[in-house]
Amino acid sequence: MADSSVDRSAGSSAGSSVNPFDDPSFVSGLRPIGSGLAGEAPTWKASDVVGTAPDGRPVEIRLDAEDRPVLLVFLTTRCDGCDTFWQGLAAVGDPALVGVVPVVVTKEPDAVSVEEIRMLASGLEGTGVVMSDQAWADYRVTGYPFLVLIDPASRKILAESVGFGWTDVASVLALGLGR
Repeated sequence: MADSSVDRSAGSSAGSSVNPFDDPSFVSGLRPIGSGLAGEAPTWKASDVVGTAPDGRPVEIRLDAEDRPVLLVFLTTRCDGCDTFWQGLAAVGDPALVGVVPVVVTKEPDAVSVEEIRMLASGLEGTGVVMSDQAWADYRVTGYPFLVLIDPASRKILAESVGFGWTDVASVLALGLGR
């Protein structure tokens, strides 16, 4: 027999569930989740990102050409958490991105809508966009959003994390750069 004193609607509003990622106090308690064991940084070397630009041109992000840390942001067009990152990257002058080179990496054209990527990329001033399945394999990314911070001189992966929200950019930079 069910206990009628239990409020089964707790945590919901008008029949919809509450998303804990919308609660700043919940999100602020989350820590970066890397792909290494026991929170260790990956031991493999970072590689250049080679693929296709949204306009169809071949593109290569050569790490040795960069003099600032590179932040790879692995995204797609239709995921619940990705919109936050597309919007954050479009915010010109966002202090979270000071001192880094942001690069969006999506899957290749057969796995994403090139039109949607073009539309989203058009709002990204100063952020490269590369469609590359190989980069997803090279960086062992299995889901999105995912962040990888790289020291281009040493090709060392400084930090990585699943991206639950835009504040994770600052968390990854703090972890990798000691900010």
